[in-house]
Amino acid sequence: MRNLTAALGALAIALLCCEGSVLSAAAAAKAPFVLIVPYFAVVGDIRASKSVSVYKIDAGTGAPTLVAGSPFAAARDPSAETLAPGGRFAYVINKGSNSVSGYEVDAATGALRPVAGSPFTMDYSAAGPNEIVVDPAGKYAYSSSDAGVSAFSIDATTGVLSRVPGSPFAKGTSDGFGTTSIAVDQSDKFAYVLDHFNNTISAYAIDAAGALKLTGSPLAAGQNSNDSGSSSTATVGPNGKFLYVTDPCCVDVFAIDATTGALAPPAHVSLGLGDGSLAGFAIDPTGKFAYVADDDGRVYTYTINGATGALKAAARRFSIRTGTGSEPGLYSLTIDPTGTFAYVIDLGSRVVRPTISAYRIDPSVGELTPTPRSPYAVATNITDPIARWFDTGRCAAFDSARFAETAPVAERDSGGVMFDRITAKTRGYFYDPNSHSALRYPSTDSEGTFTLRVSGPAPSDVPQHDLSHLHTASGIKLGSSSAEVVSLLGKPKIVNACGLQRYIYLRNREGEPTSLQFTIGNGRVTEIFEDFGG
Repeated sequence: MRNLTAALGALAIALLCCEGSVLSAAAAAKAPFVLIVPYFAVVGDIRASKSVSVYKIDAGTGAPTLVAGSPFAAARDPSAETLAPGGRFAYVINKGSNSVSGYEVDAATGALRPVAGSPFTMDYSAAGPNEIVVDPAGKYAYSSSDAGVSAFSIDATTGVLSRVPGSPFAKGTSDGFGTTSIAVDQSDKFAYVLDHFNNTISAYAIDAAGALKLTGSPLAAGQNSNDSGSSSTATVGPNGKFLYVTDPCCVDVFAIDATTGALAPPAHVSLGLGDGSLAGFAIDPTGKFAYVADDDGRVYTYTINGATGALKAAARRFSIRTGTGSEPGLYSLTIDPTGTFAYVIDLGSRVVRPTISAYRIDPSVGELTPTPRSPYAVATNITDPIARWFDTGRCAAFDSARFAETAPVAERDSGGVMFDRITAKTRGYFYDPNSHSALRYPSTDSEGTFTLRVSGPAPSDVPQHDLSHLHTASGIKLGSSSAEVVSLLGKPKIVNACGLQRYIYLRNREGEPTSLQFTIGNGRVTEIFEDFGG
């Protein structure tokens, strides 16, 4: 394994996709490090990546170089990754298709070759999987999602994944919402799963077959937002004695019982980020330093007390400004397996491309110094044209009616489209092949829309989910009669165009006036459209 790692050198894989992730220090210590680069995850400009790019790192300068053959094909919306110890196999979760892609990494070039059967289907999760890790022994892969924890055994020769009996394993809380980060301790005996929605951490014992059993949890952890985009991670320190759970402002440090895996009541450490919010967390392989990136483009250094696990701002307090520091202001942070370099990923903005910022780490005090030519531009990846498919055939005349101020207020609180956890947590597109219904949930920096409509057949790789149960709080759904709409909500403002009618109502959504509209064709609802915010 050591020879293979040395042959690979410092290899970085950058996934261009829609959401970020942070590689655990445990994984980084045993394999070439991995950088996650969310690809154009720009609010209001949803694009679905379908590939990953690989960067080889110069061991002397830390400079990343794009590997020949990049980008390499993945399934829809790759969003997080891990390497098995030794760096021979890489695994990427595909958020938009509930799958995991497996690759064999070429030790000489860094190129990726799909393993047999890839991508592998995961347990269905409406919001898709959130993170994937490989245990330190390289025998099992675990992925967290709203379905719980999916577990796979890894074939040591081929890298093929096989489902562990009993997977997915239930999360510690009663609902199926918010499961994000997962960490496995160095003994391969325990796993810890973070639920940022309920602000809890759940502990599991791992048996000889890789199955998980909940043990005396969940425990309170942090104060995270219930926003699916809030930054929260679980990381076991290199010495295996402490679990670090982050939230937007702070870190909870749990002592781990080496025999039972139980977590002691945590020490709560404020990171002192000021107006910034934590967006990336990593510990160097020696366990001496922790690094935090905030969403305003700064990176901070903390020293770690080896006996207590406590974090303390470095004696020489400093912060490094990196990237654009602009909206959406999200970052990924990781450290190479030698502890020589740290890397921060900037998602960019509508006008600024994503970047990789590289820093050399001072081994004595942990201070960061930007490497020459940093930051480095991130290569463009393959995207799919789902947005163009969804908008095809819409009546342009209805666009001008979106903010109709003269429409009557609905007599009853319509509530807009009543979304279950499938849609309330996911930016993206859903399609029901039976009803030809499509759901769109784009989000922008100042407004957003929910749209449920009847459409033509979707492209073959569009996720397909049954939307027949979705309806407004008043009970209106696709196929409802126009008379039913008027009966429930009152007389609307009506716009006629394209051989269709648009019924328009005003309502309040979280204290702001919004527009709820119904497209009527042949006397039936063919589209439900809610525009809000701004």
